Amino acid sequence: MSEENKNSQQGTESEYIESKPAADILADVISSEKEEKKDAESEKSSSPALDPEDEEKPEKAKKRGEHKKLKHGAMSTVYTVIFVAAVVLVNIIAGILLDRYPITFDLTKNNKFSISEQSEKYIETIDCDITIRVFATEDSFVAVNDYTKQANQVIKRCCQKNKHITVEYIDIDKNPDIVSDYADQNIAQYSILVETPSLDENGSQMKDSDGKPLKRIRTVSLMDLISFKNEFETQVQQGYGMSASDYILAMCGNNETYAFAQAVQSGYVEASTADQAFLSALMAVSDPDPVVVSVLGGRNESADISYLRKLLLANGYTVNDVNITSEDIPADTDLCIIPAPASDYMEAEITKVDEFVNNGGNMGKHLLYIASYNQQSTPNLDEFLEEYYLSVGEGVVCENDAAHYYTQAFYTIADDISENFADDIDVKNSKIIIRGSRPVKLLAEGEKGKMKIEAYVKSTGDAYVADLQTGEAIENGQQVYAAMSSKVAFTDDGGAIYSNIFVIGGDSMVGSSELMYNQFQNRTYILSVLNGMTGKTSTGITVEPKVITGNIFDITADQIRLLKIVFIGVIPLATLVTGLVIWLRRKNR
Repeated sequence: MSEENKNSQQGTESEYIESKPAADILADVISSEKEEKKDAESEKSSSPALDPEDEEKPEKAKKRGEHKKLKHGAMSTVYTVIFVAAVVLVNIIAGILLDRYPITFDLTKNNKFSISEQSEKYIETIDCDITIRVFATEDSFVAVNDYTKQANQVIKRCCQKNKHITVEYIDIDKNPDIVSDYADQNIAQYSILVETPSLDENGSQMKDSDGKPLKRIRTVSLMDLISFKNEFETQVQQGYGMSASDYILAMCGNNETYAFAQAVQSGYVEASTADQAFLSALMAVSDPDPVVVSVLGGRNESADISYLRKLLLANGYTVNDVNITSEDIPADTDLCIIPAPASDYMEAEITKVDEFVNNGGNMGKHLLYIASYNQQSTPNLDEFLEEYYLSVGEGVVCENDAAHYYTQAFYTIADDISENFADDIDVKNSKIIIRGSRPVKLLAEGEKGKMKIEAYVKSTGDAYVADLQTGEAIENGQQVYAAMSSKVAFTDDGGAIYSNIFVIGGDSMVGSSELMYNQFQNRTYILSVLNGMTGKTSTGITVEPKVITGNIFDITADQIRLLKIVFIGVIPLATLVTGLVIWLRRKNR
C-alpha cells in the first residue's frame, strides 16, 4: 500500500471514532466483557467432574495438620519449661559458687577496677589475717567520686584473692568510740587503715603494758589513691619545692578530704594509684620482719627527702621522724637517715648515733648520711664519719667529659657504679644524675680491721673539684659520689652481722626531682642499696610512686652542642642559601 493510501485510511478511521457517540462506545465495551465471561463459563463446564472422595481429602489433611500443630505446641511448651528450669538451676548454682569463689570481670578501659598481676601474685602469698577498715559506710565512700569507687573495687578484689584479707566499713557517727581506739592514727571520715595483729614467735597476740592488743597498722590516705599530671607535678616541684600532693594539702589547710575533692574537681589528677597504695600497705603489715626507718631531724636539715620517704613507704618500710635534739632513737629502728643538717650535731647527739650503729657490739643497724654543699661546718659529724674511714670534702664535683654532665659541668651523670647491693639494677646500663655533689673521701680502702670501705658511685677520670666561691679547680682526677663503710660482728656460730654507713656527697642524688626522673636510675639504685643494707625481705616487686618523664632530656652536653649548631647555624644558613637561589633565578628570567 502506498504512503498516500495509508494516510487516507488512518484519516478515515480517526474521523469515524470522532464521529461515533460516547454512549455507543461504552455499550460496545460492555458487550465485549459479557462475551468473554460467557466463554470462560463454557470452558469450565466442559472440564471433567471431581470425585467426592477427593473433596473429603482436604478436610482430613486439615485435621492431621491441626494434630501436628497441637503436638509441636506441646513439645515446645515442654522444652520451654525445661529450658527455664535449667536457667534457674544454673543461676542458683552460679550464685552459690560466686558466693564462695567470687569472680568479677573488669570490662572498663585500662582495667581501672582491677589490680595488677604483680599485686595478685603477692596478695596470694599472704598468710596472716589482715583487716582493711574503711571509716565510712560503703555507700558514702563510693559516692565521693570515681577514685573512691575504684578504690572500693580494689579492696574487694584483694579480699577475693585471699581469704585472710577482709574489709570492714565503720560509720564513725554511729561508732564514736572507735576514734579513741585509734587515737594514734588520727582517723577521720573516709580514713582507711590496713592492720594485722602483732604476734610473738609462738603466734600469740602481743599486748602493750596496758593489756591492749598490739597491731601493725598502715594508713592509706585519700591522697594516696591518686597521682597528679606530669605538668602540674613539675610546675609545683619547680615553683614551690614540694610534691603536688603536699602542695594541695597545704592550700586546703591540711584537710585531706577537702584536698582530695579539690584535686579531682580541678582536673589535676592523672590516674588512680589505689592498686599501688593497697599493695604497699599490705606489704608493710604482712612483712614478718618490717624495716623501721627513723629520719633524724632538729638541725635545720636542708635535703629534700619527701619523695624518698614516699618511696620507702610504698615499698613496705615503716618511716617515722625523730628529733635528735630531744628524743632518743627508737629501739626498733633499723635504719637512720641524717638528711644534710645545716648545723652540726652536739656531742650528746653524736653519742646517740654512735650507740645506735654499734648496737651494743651486736651491729645490725644502718645509717644513711646525706651531705650537701649548703651545709655549714660540721666538725662533730665529720669526726664521727672519720671513725669509719669516711669524710666529705669541700667544693663540688664537676665533669670535663661533656658526655657525663647535663647542661652544666657540676650537673653530673655517673655510670661507674659498684655491683654491691645492686641486685635490682643493671649497673652496666644505668646512669645516676647528681647536681652539686661534694666529694666523698675514703680514708682507707678495702678491709681495715673489722671494717670494709668501698666506693659505690664514681665520676670519670676527667673530673675535678671546683671551689664554690671561685669556680676554680682545687683537685683533679676521679672523684667519689657515694661510698660505704661496713663494720662486722661475729656470732657464736661463726656468722657475720654488719652495720653499714652509706655516705652520699650530694643530696640531689636522693632529691625529690632526681628520684622522680625516669631517664635515670637514682630511684631504683637507692632502693636497691637500702634493701641490701637492711636485709629487707625481697618480694620481687618495686612499687614506684608518681614519676616525671618529660621535664628533663636524657642528652649530653655534646648532643646539646650539636643541636645548637644545627638549629642556630645549619638550618638558618640553608634557608638563606635557598632564598638567594630562588631570588636570583627569578631575577634572571
